Amino acid sequence: MKGRKPLTIEDLIQEIIRKNKVVIVEGKKDVARLKKLGVLKVVSLSRMPLCVFCEKIAENHDEVILLLDNDFEGKKIYSKLKNELSYLGVKTNPEYQKNLKRLKISHVEGIKIKEE
Repeated sequence: MKGRKPLTIEDLIQEIIRKNKVVIVEGKKDVARLKKLGVLKVVSLSRMPLCVFCEKIAENHDEVILLLDNDFEGKKIYSKLKNELSYLGVKTNPEYQKNLKRLKISHVEGIKIKEE
C-alpha cells in the first residue's frame, strides 16, 4: 500500500482483503459492515483496558490494520492503539487510515460501495 493510493473505497477494501491481516475497528457495527464487504479478519475493541487488548493482539499478530472512525474519539483511539501496538512490536500501516480520510469516510460502519 505504501506509495499507492487507492482511488476508490472498492480499491481500499480489495487491498485490505488481499493483505489478509487482522483489522481492528471500534465497534460491532464496524465489524458487521466490513464482514458484509468481504473483510473476514475483523475484531472490535472490547471493554477491557486498551493495554490488555493490545497485549492480546500482540500475542498472535505481528502486523494489523487499524480502521477507526475519523471523528475526535476515533483519532484519539487510533493514536493510543498505534503507540501501544508499536511498543509491543506490532506493525501498523497508517496508509489505510489516511485513505479513509482521503475518501471522506468519517465512520467505518457507513462505508458504501457501488455494487450495493
